[in-house]
Amino acid sequence: MEATKKTSTTKAALLVIAALSMLLSGLFIATASRSDASPPPACPDGFSLTADAKNCFQAATVTSADNPNSCETGQLTPDGTKCYVAARIIPQEGKTLCPKGYSPDDSLGAMCARFEPATLRDAACPDGARGTAGACYILVAKGPRGAGVCSTVGAVLVGTNCVVTGAAPQNGTSSCPVSATVIQTGSECYTLIAPPTSMAACSGGFVMFGSVCKQNNPGTTQAELVAFTCPATVDGAVVTANRHTIGGINKIESCSYTPPLNNLACPTGTTRDPNGVDCRRPVDLTPGAKQCAAGFGIVDGKCIRYEAPSTPAPQCPTGSVEDGVGDCRKPVANATDAYYCKSADAALNGKSCVYTSGFLIEPAPTLYKCEAGARTVIGGSLSVGFSGDGTTPVVICILGDANANTTSGPSCLQGVLSTDNAYCIVPRIDTAPAAAVAAPVPSFTG
Repeated sequence: MEATKKTSTTKAALLVIAALSMLLSGLFIATASRSDASPPPACPDGFSLTADAKNCFQAATVTSADNPNSCETGQLTPDGTKCYVAARIIPQEGKTLCPKGYSPDDSLGAMCARFEPATLRDAACPDGARGTAGACYILVAKGPRGAGVCSTVGAVLVGTNCVVTGAAPQNGTSSCPVSATVIQTGSECYTLIAPPTSMAACSGGFVMFGSVCKQNNPGTTQAELVAFTCPATVDGAVVTANRHTIGGINKIESCSYTPPLNNLACPTGTTRDPNGVDCRRPVDLTPGAKQCAAGFGIVDGKCIRYEAPSTPAPQCPTGSVEDGVGDCRKPVANATDAYYCKSADAALNGKSCVYTSGFLIEPAPTLYKCEAGARTVIGGSLSVGFSGDGTTPVVICILGDANANTTSGPSCLQGVLSTDNAYCIVPRIDTAPAAAVAAPVPSFTG
């Protein structure tokens, strides 16, 4: 029992020691972790935190731009370093002379001229001819052997066509001119007309009175007059009772009706329509358009057909021969004494090639004047340039150096310029990014 109690006490002591060891170990590790860690940076490399700790800043960079040179007055020289204007020419008398190698020629109106012998061509065919020397020829067209002939009987040759005249034009199929009043039934074309009529005779004791049949009341006594009545119809016509009041007594004075009309026979040249009332009057058919037989067309009221005439095969004209390919060759002589100038700048004059040039002026050195700037000669000199060596100097006035147009100003490779353009501002990198806008001038401490 005692041994068991000691063992329990020992185990409890060991557990306490182990717990204390773990606690001390964790405290050491935590302390070491806190002592080795460093806070995350708030600004990018090269930037410092502003006094309000809201943004980061660094000095702005000054950059330069080299734009093309320019001149306020005049224009740039070819190398672009100077500004110049053309020198002013002062009119003055000068000495006229011809360029080197030229001299005035009276036959050309004292124009400066230079003569060289023309070159004689080798024996050859003239321009436009073919073949070789001694066998030159030109091509000519073949011509017809005679006039064309019309093969169709009765055809007439007119120009280059054979004209065949056919039968006279005939009208095509006639048609009925159907309209609001003209009717076509089958092959019949007609219009309807009303037949003549006559008025039927009065009957049943009625007598004609104007355009109606009338019967007066025959009564003589009052009872007879009152008792008189009119029939409802007579021969199918409705009878009208004409009443009258006399002495307070209303009575029928008379009866009347309009007699029907009797249709008489249709007029001559017409027939009774199946409706039994109207008459049909025939209408003439409209003739069809004029037509010709197949292959013909109407020309000036006639039926005409055109045919190509038969013509003999063409042949080479007199003085020419037909070669193996069917062309006509006409011999021509060789070109004789054909001189020419090798240079396109020369003009052939007989057996000579003539070169011409304008006069040159040899001016005095004071011909050109600069109102401003230094006079400069480009491309020669005044004493040599006009002496016939073919060079011509250009005189200009140098005004001075051209504007370099170099500009410089602050800029930021990262961030935006502050309002005084001295600093580049970026937001802190350990906070949420904000929109880049022109930043205020940062404040500093220390």
